[in-house]
Amino acid sequence: MNRRTFLKSGLASFGVSSSNVFLGSGLGLLSNMSAASSSAPTDFKTLVMVFLHGGMDSLGLIVPSQNDSYERYKNIRQNLAFEQDELIDFGLADFGAPAFCQNMANLYQSGKLAWMANVGPLRQPTTKQMIEQNANAMPIFIGSHNSQVNLWQSGGMNPNAREGWGARMVELMQPQSTAITPNISLDRSQLFTTTLNMPTFTVDPRGVNNIPRIYDENRIPDEQVLFYDLQDHQRTNLLGAELANRNIRTLESSAELSAILKNTNDTPVMYPSTTGHAAGNFQQQLKMAARLIEAAPSLNQNRQVIMVQMHGYDTHDNQDRDLPYLVSALFENLESFQNDIEARAVDDRVVTFSQSDFGRTPTINANGTDHGWGGHYFVMGSPVNGGQLIGEVPAFDVETDKMLYNLSIPDISVEQYASNLAKWFGLSQSDILEVFPGLTNFDDVDFGLFG
Repeated sequence: MNRRTFLKSGLASFGVSSSNVFLGSGLGLLSNMSAASSSAPTDFKTLVMVFLHGGMDSLGLIVPSQNDSYERYKNIRQNLAFEQDELIDFGLADFGAPAFCQNMANLYQSGKLAWMANVGPLRQPTTKQMIEQNANAMPIFIGSHNSQVNLWQSGGMNPNAREGWGARMVELMQPQSTAITPNISLDRSQLFTTTLNMPTFTVDPRGVNNIPRIYDENRIPDEQVLFYDLQDHQRTNLLGAELANRNIRTLESSAELSAILKNTNDTPVMYPSTTGHAAGNFQQQLKMAARLIEAAPSLNQNRQVIMVQMHGYDTHDNQDRDLPYLVSALFENLESFQNDIEARAVDDRVVTFSQSDFGRTPTINANGTDHGWGGHYFVMGSPVNGGQLIGEVPAFDVETDKMLYNLSIPDISVEQYASNLAKWFGLSQSDILEVFPGLTNFDDVDFGLFG
């Protein structure tokens, strides 16, 4: 079947606006994915990474509820403190959560969500004294959005990294060669889902749509003929030829994905009503993620990494208004997503986890918080040993060995956190060390997140 027949056949109808992001991931040339080998997995697993863009104030979600520790919290948080009698008991002794975290509490109490306390980029286990004696003990550019995003998404200490740890894991597991690669972002091209050999495959969460001006299922538009004539034009320039090939692959992989997703069904699970772009867009991404996960066998994707993103967490001001809206929408939609994949009977192969630019400061900035360092991150799913907090919640007090000025020094590194997810995903110990070479600087690397 040639390209024009393929498109005319109806396989390209519908569709997610999907692409190999030929302009979104640098000019590294795309090489073919390696063919599946005897070591490639035969079961199915998906990691869904939820990136909370802007730096989420996760420290403010796990609040000391006992008198002395609560008073210290209230003195630090001042007008951003939640009243003691309004905190909900989500199942962690001596701590509560704001009332807008009720859906988080539901997941935690049902054993489907765990927290990892005080996580952040680290070169090695780090103390305040080490930093005071040698500033190089800290990762560089702490507090910088772009640099810290890169450290989190690459799983290393290079703020200029060009490959993400999600896509590197997939690449090491020798996936089958498919037009639709299993390193998928539902919010534009992202480092986490990119390697030099596997640019991010992006999918528009609103629905798969082929380029409407060059596709009509009832006829072949003149624009389609012109499109292929332009792409098929002989080129001596290597980059120009590669770009043309990617343009064609973009259109045809979109058609293939559209045809496959038509065989996934909506479930009776109701997602919450949403207001505002951040919540609405996030919900669309989760709904599309659920369909992609169900379709993994049809897509020949034994392993998937899917990235979704929610914006708006850079709460320097109006945090008392913005954070309750964001966090309630976050966990309402995550609980619905978990119910959705359970209704599709795929929940036993899905783990969802969070990342963010950084934690925020325990101290306040008028009506908000500033860029911090360590923060709390959740892991959710049926395979998770939920209902637990791993690590230690730092005290709300700047005069402790856990605080550098008003930054919480992480107890757990990004590599430690991510390596637990990589092990569940099926990577061998040697492959985990290849993805996270800095892991050798840390001793405690198994936190009991999974059975």
